Amino acid sequence: MKNILYTFIALFFSISLNAQFYWTSEHVVLNEGMEEEYEKFEAFWGIAKEKAIADGVQAGWSIWKVDPSSNDDNPWADYIIVNIYQSKEQMEANVDWMQIIQDAHKGKTKRSTIKKYIKESTENKYRASSRSYTMQSISNLSEEGLDPEATVNATYIGMEALNDDYVEFEKQYFREQHKGNKYWWDLSEIIDSSDNAYKSITHTIFEINKENNSNSEGTEQSFTDQMMWKYGMASREMHGWLQLTFVMGK
Repeated sequence: MKNILYTFIALFFSISLNAQFYWTSEHVVLNEGMEEEYEKFEAFWGIAKEKAIADGVQAGWSIWKVDPSSNDDNPWADYIIVNIYQSKEQMEANVDWMQIIQDAHKGKTKRSTIKKYIKESTENKYRASSRSYTMQSISNLSEEGLDPEATVNATYIGMEALNDDYVEFEKQYFREQHKGNKYWWDLSEIIDSSDNAYKSITHTIFEINKENNSNSEGTEQSFTDQMMWKYGMASREMHGWLQLTFVMGK
């Protein structure tokens, strides 16, 4: 599991540093008491996702569990599913998932189990509800040192741009302030969302903090930093955050 995580994070970083990748996040609310069964269900899909990645259908996939204390004890999801694509064309391509499932599980999984999970996918057995967002990465940074044996926590933040300067403040100022404090930071623009998605948010931030990270507390800010902070904060509004723990990925 830990080696899978390390490989996934390394892939995430390498894609993002080489291109403005595309990705989707699906925010899932489970039916009560379904957590253990749901993770087994996603592990079944993980085998198909591994085949899809090997075939060039997509570039990465992961499942993240939401901490119930997120968003001041008011999270809007139990899990987040992340799918990563190297290009818009890859993301929008027609895919025969039934064939991928059959090929991926051939010789590994009983036919009865395959039929069971396909049926449960169709019937939406595990989910009480879900909403989805499609994003294009705008700016990101990554730093080495992530321990493949450590539990990895991430933060997903929904942002609303309040003026035309927002993205540049994130790219030119806030991103620079994160250097040395983050293993990973990404700013993405939402380019599409499901009908039931929260429409006020225009951008997302996905970040992995370093433990015991350095900070500027106790140091006096320059006038320039004070003004950048003041007007940068005025360019955006946060609409909620989720604390995530990595569960599985390919």
